[in-house]
Amino acid sequence: MGAYSYLTFAQLEGALLQRLQDTAGVFTTSAEAQLYLQEALRVYNAQVQPNTGIVDYVFDFDAGGTWLSINVAGSPRERTVTDAEIQTQMEYMLLEPPTGLTWTGTTQFNITALEQALQFRRDELLQMTGANPVNKILSAPVNSQRTILSDSSIDLRRVRWIPDSSVSSEAPYALGRGDVVSADAYGYALAIQPGAPDSWRVTSSPPLSFDVSCPPNCPGQWDTIQLYAGNALSPPTATILGLPDDWCWVAMYGALADALANSPEATDQLRAKYCLMRYERGMKAMMTLPWLLEASIASLPVDTPSYKAMDAYAQNWENTWPAGDPQIVVGGVDLIALAPFNTGATVSSILTVVGNAQVDSTQPVQLSRDAVEQVLNYAQHVASFKMGGSDFLATMPLLKQFEDYCAAQNRRYAALSIFRPDMLQEGDRSEDTDPRFGPPRKEVKRGA
Repeated sequence: MGAYSYLTFAQLEGALLQRLQDTAGVFTTSAEAQLYLQEALRVYNAQVQPNTGIVDYVFDFDAGGTWLSINVAGSPRERTVTDAEIQTQMEYMLLEPPTGLTWTGTTQFNITALEQALQFRRDELLQMTGANPVNKILSAPVNSQRTILSDSSIDLRRVRWIPDSSVSSEAPYALGRGDVVSADAYGYALAIQPGAPDSWRVTSSPPLSFDVSCPPNCPGQWDTIQLYAGNALSPPTATILGLPDDWCWVAMYGALADALANSPEATDQLRAKYCLMRYERGMKAMMTLPWLLEASIASLPVDTPSYKAMDAYAQNWENTWPAGDPQIVVGGVDLIALAPFNTGATVSSILTVVGNAQVDSTQPVQLSRDAVEQVLNYAQHVASFKMGGSDFLATMPLLKQFEDYCAAQNRRYAALSIFRPDMLQEGDRSEDTDPRFGPPRKEVKRGA
């Protein structure tokens, strides 16, 4: 049981239906009201830090372990939301029968179009927010600079060279990142001279691939961190969406924006514009989402540097880092490793993470008393979406009140903490040294 036990989910649901003047559940059923309340709780948990979603999670690194995801069963950050849940809520909001991944509704919409829109927006979010990093080991080609990546890969973040120990005594090491200009400037003939590669670059030719500075002079492997697209959504089978649970609503609003911008029957430009606004603002917030706040091993705090910082300090930290000074290295959202890799026994850590909002309707609602009114404001606003027109627009002040409250709470927490910005960036420190989105390049005027 959580910290709060004064409010049941049924009481919160009753308060929402009372606000909607629909206590009999004629226009808004109990199941529908619960979906809106779950969204409200998730949005609140995502936007206000810290809150009751902060938990200490015991996570074990096994002997010889490498990169690990904390998106596992039983984790407070396990990703559980499915496309069926999202589609059911979308159907309620579009006044269609809530049949999930089947379709029994009008010709205005269909499950194929909604599912495609949801998948496209989901994959866009995964790219923009870096929310699905994976560790992949690839065979390195002999006598070739280029390695082709899977079409599930949407970005490449790190490359480490592991020479075959049976033919080489060289230790593994991380490669720096360059580009075609630096490669040509420092050795135009490297492409035809096998040796020890020292840098990598993403090529401009599809499919996604990368080149190294020179062809490896022995067999080996590339140890990579990549961003991956999510699983293909294939109704009527339910599929885990693959975004952090508290942020799945962002993809939903993106899909709704596409559905309502369709023509001719489904067009509703007012609500399409609203959904696009919610999607774009949500995506911007996701790009700086906090997820890891601190970590400790054997009751002692440890640092949580990015892989980029570790590579700059010790290119083979996986094997050479002193065991007496363990570090938990961050590879991206929910992806971590213990330095050094080759521990002789299981190492147990405690990770302070932003856990998923508690949305189980059988458990007490985990909200401070002052937040209840604003969560109801948000849920009432979303429940009014299906009205459309002026009736829906009249609820926009409720959304503003909710957002103003979240901003005020964050300011309050900032006043209480000396290093709050640093704490919220523990899981994203690579953005300081290796930003994925740099400033826009200034246009160069050519000619007279």
